[in-house]
This record gives sequence, C-alpha cells and structure tokens, in this order.
Amino acid sequence: MLKRTMVVVTSVIFGASVAHAQPGGEPPPPDGPPGPPAPTATPPAIVLVPGPPPVGAPPEVATTSNVDKGVVDDANSGRGWLMPTALTDPAGTWSFSDFELFLISGGYAVSDQLSISLTTLVPITNDVPFWGLASAKYQVLKVGNLRGAIQGAVTYWRDTSGSVNQSFTAADLGGALTLCIDDGCNSTISGFLAAGFADSNQTAVPFVVAGSFAARLGRHVKFVGELDSAFIAGKVNDTANGALAWYGLRFTSGMIGVDVGFMRPVGLGDTNGLVLGLPILSFTYRDI
Repeated sequence: MLKRTMVVVTSVIFGASVAHAQPGGEPPPPDGPPGPPAPTATPPAIVLVPGPPPVGAPPEVATTSNVDKGVVDDANSGRGWLMPTALTDPAGTWSFSDFELFLISGGYAVSDQLSISLTTLVPITNDVPFWGLASAKYQVLKVGNLRGAIQGAVTYWRDTSGSVNQSFTAADLGGALTLCIDDGCNSTISGFLAAGFADSNQTAVPFVVAGSFAARLGRHVKFVGELDSAFIAGKVNDTANGALAWYGLRFTSGMIGVDVGFMRPVGLGDTNGLVLGLPILSFTYRDI
C-alpha cells in the first residue's frame, strides 16, 4: 500500500491598523460619558493549506512487518545452495528458479509464513526420465533472531525409456532452523534435518542432514557455503562416507539472485581432478 506525502504550506495573514494623530497637543475630552473602548487589532491567522507532493519525490515502497528485510533484499534467501532455510517470501510473491539449466522450479508465497513450489527436470531428450517434486514450507517460529520452519515434499519419478516402465514415489518431512546474525537477517546460519519415506513397509528411515551459512560482503554480494550428508536409522543403521561441500558467491537483489560457485565431494573418493569442484550455476527471478 502506497503512502502519499502531503506537504503542509503555512500562510500567515497579518492584520494591520493605522493610527491617525492630530498635531499640536491632546484632543479635548468629549462631552458626556465615556464611550466603549476602541477595538483591538485582530491577531494573525494561521491557515493550513494541503499542497501537492513535490515534483520528483519517489513513492514510499510498502513493506510487510512480518518479513525480514534480508528476505526482501535477497531473492535466494529461502535456501542455501540446495537445502532450505527457515525464511519465507512475502505473501503474494511468485518466483522462478533454474539450477544448472536442466532443473527448474516455480514457487508462490501463499502468506508471509507459507510457501509452495513445484520442481522438475527439463525433458531435453526422450531418455530423460520424468521427475517431479511438490513441496511446501511453513514458518512456525520467529523469536528474536531465530527462525524455524517445517517442510514437506512428495517426489515422483518415472522412466519410460526402457522396455519396462518404472516408477517410484517418495516423501520427506523435515525442519530448518535459521539464526539471523544481524537484525535485518542479511547474514544467516541455518541447519536442516529431514526424514525420507518410500513405502509403509520400510524398516529403516534415511535422513538428510545439512548446514549452510550466508555472509553478506556488500549490498548485493554474499558468500554462501553449505555441507550436506546423510545417515540411516532403524533396523539398519549406517552413515554416509562423506559429504557434499558447496561454496561460492551470491549476487542478489529483491528480484534477481544468481549463485556462482563449486560443489565438491568430501571423503567420497576420487574427484576426477576437479580441485575446486564441479562448477555450479543457479538463478532466481522473483516477482515481489
């Protein structure tokens, strides 16, 4: 909602009185009783007149008190590199994201706390299986500099390239915590834990655990790092042999965010000579 600025123009109207004096002494007193006293001068009147806004004055941008300023200024604030944070977009926000050209996603903020999204692979050839993911994130905690959210997702995968059609459906449910390092929530530290479910007969539950941080280096630049790993709990207990490390720079604004960096396996064997890691590029366009 836009606020218009009104300039108050103050006009002061002064009253004046003119005294007529006769030279050569005091006038004789009038005959009879004295008359009423002479009227006094009228005090100045102040009139308030509303005027038009000054030429070239920029309109004030409407803000939402429930949304952190760092979220409004960062189109990619809802995630690290891959994992979600506990931050959600302002209500009514549409977004489109592309990850490594082939992974695309569209999102919508139903409210300041609830956002939904759909993600899929671009079918560039007939050999690419169909993969789709529908997810929702709801911010349940906002106390001081701490934010908390729960996220659920359903994944569907189908491969029709072979002689036998294969399909797979799975779901995951998890939570994210984000600590705002500054009051505007421009720099953050986040953690994420989610459990995966494939069918009702599974005897062990796989978990994904991840952590990320975003450090603001300038008005439109951040350093973003992330570490992802996994483990299994239940009838079979096991942990991953390593993790995936993500690091790089985020160039961002309220409408456009671009992440440029590298993803490198840690403790997972040969990296095929990629000292820095696999180059990663993603961007987001947001209609806020």
